[in-house]
Order: sequence, then structure tokens, then C-alpha cells
Amino acid sequence: MKIGIDAHYLGGQSGGNETYTRNLLRGLRELAPPAEFVVFVHADRVQGDADLDGFQVADIPVHSSYLRVPLALPWLARQHQLDLLHVQYTAPPWCPCPYVVTLHDVVMLRHPDSLPFADRHRLRLLTPGTLRRAAGIFTVTEAMRADISRAYGVKPDAITVTPNALATPFLTEPDSRMRAETRARYGLPEHYVLSLGQIQPRKNLARLAEAFAQLDPIEFPHKLVIAGKKAWSYGAMLERIEQLELGGRIQFTGYVDDVHLPALYAEADVFAFVSLYEGFGIPVIEALSAGTPVLASTDPALVEVAGGGALHVDAMNVEAIAAALRRLLSNEAERAQLVTIGRPHARAFSQRRVAEAAWKGCQRALK
Repeated sequence: MKIGIDAHYLGGQSGGNETYTRNLLRGLRELAPPAEFVVFVHADRVQGDADLDGFQVADIPVHSSYLRVPLALPWLARQHQLDLLHVQYTAPPWCPCPYVVTLHDVVMLRHPDSLPFADRHRLRLLTPGTLRRAAGIFTVTEAMRADISRAYGVKPDAITVTPNALATPFLTEPDSRMRAETRARYGLPEHYVLSLGQIQPRKNLARLAEAFAQLDPIEFPHKLVIAGKKAWSYGAMLERIEQLELGGRIQFTGYVDDVHLPALYAEADVFAFVSLYEGFGIPVIEALSAGTPVLASTDPALVEVAGGGALHVDAMNVEAIAAALRRLLSNEAERAQLVTIGRPHARAFSQRRVAEAAWKGCQRALK
């Protein structure tokens, strides 16, 4: 059996989709012979990438998704004589082999304005056919299984949950050297509230900044550190943050290398992730594993993923977000309780767990 994996996200600083792909590959390497897989990548982005060690790797000859999906992937599937192809979000209208698709969310239906115009319309157009033709459908949480079922009329038992996973470095404490290196590299303040993710409308950063602005800087001498690269449609959000005139109380780090992430979380006093909508929310389990108290929105996927280890708040209510920040920053007992609950829960999201679920789903798809 030979399975192809569309891994075009690798090397693109693509947030959760790239993390999902990496952890899937790491888990599959433990579970099955890597020779049974062909990983399709943009070769110019993955030179020396250790996550590809042991796998057969093939270059995707085009970067545009408008060419990659309908043309390059079927051509690669035929060239490598695949028995099955794994894709994310959309699949070729015609494919020489069966395929399984991981649909992380249905944001194009729930929050369409948070996507670029072309992306939301492409997803709206192609997703129904992708699901209809798929030999197997994967998603990352029970919340998303229910959402996909409601949105597209797919029976819940036809959808396999292949959850995201923690990368291995998050399973141990960062040492003092790495903590100091991370602080120095990103110029981190002594006390900070951290938010991390691609900078785009769904992350709700303007409301988070408005809530942070309500904190008394004498009582809470923290900075709000926003980590992540600029993604899309962020202009209005950043303009609103600038209008708050927080001055030295807010800091943007840009993209943070994976090697520094555990220390970045561990050094924060609170991790705030008040996203409007998520399929999973990998930063939540990363922060919980690092022992950092988490403030998250009441989005169903985030409630599920946090497993009782986070304080949840209405993402649209700035005053509620501010009150929750005050509560977490000042209540040491509650902070400790959340970490006690959240850390073991987060560390149960292993790479092997996602690989086992995906492997079983692939085998079902081939029957």
C-alpha cells in the first residue's frame, strides 16, 4: 500500500495546518514504515527538514493552489501509483486514486469575512464536492465533527476525528538557558500576557488589546506580547490596536521559531486565546503543557480541547475579557488549579494518537 500526503504547508509558517502536518508525519514514522508514504512538498521550502527523514519525498511543481489541487496532485498520484491520497480542505475534482480529506473547520461558513475573498469563495465552492467524493473524511475535534455534519449533511460516524498533537519539546520543561535565550531573542519583558497565532481577523486581537488596555498598569505591570506572523486582512485590526495608544505596553514579536515556543509560553504569566472560531486551537494545549494559565473563548472546539484547564469567556465581550485577565493575573490559587487540570490533559494529545486515528481512517477508506 502506498499513501501520498499533500504536505505543501511545510516550511510555509502556516500555523495550525503546518503543525498538524508535522505531527501527523512524526506519528506515522513511529507507527508504520515510512516507505509506505510519499510526501509531496515544495522542495525549496524544506531543505534539511528533519520531519521528512525516512519518507519518500516528491516536489510539487507549482505553488498556486489553483494549479496544485486540480492538476499537480492528480499527476503526482498517477506518477507514484498511489493507492490513497491525503489532502487538507480541498481535493482534486478528478483523482486517479481514492483520497481522504482533513477538514479542520468550516470557517468559510461560520466566519466568512475572516477569510480573504478568493479563499472563502473557493472553499465554499469546492468543499461540498470534496466531501461527497472522499473515501474518508477526517477532522480534528468532536465539535468540528458535529459542525461538519450540520453544515454538509454528512453522517457523524462517517467522519474520523484525528486530533492535533503536541510536539515532543512541549513534553518537557524548557531549561534556564533556553528561557534566557528566548527572552533575549524576542526582547521579552519581565511580566507579560501572551497571545500567539497568525495575525488575522478570526484571532480577535483588537478586542483582546481593548481588554488589556482596561488593566491598571500600576496593579498589572505587564505587557501584551502578540506573537505570530501577519497573515491576511489584518489592517483594520492593527489600526484599532494602534488607536488604543498602549505605547510600550504592547509588543509584536513576529513569527517565533518552533525551538523557542516552549520557553515563550512558560515565561508568560497568562496565555490569552480569545479566538472567534477554531477547529482545534493548538496553542491552547501548548500553553497548558507549558504550565501557563490559559484564558480562552467559549468557542466549542476550544472548550473541548482545554478539557477544563482554561478559563473561558465570551470573545465578543471586551469587559468580560478584561475581568478574566484581572482574575487570572491576581488569583494564584486559580492559576495553579487550571494548570493542575490542564497540563496532563494537554499532554495526552500525542503524535502517536493522531497517527493511529489517521492510519485507521486510511485503512477504512481502502476497504
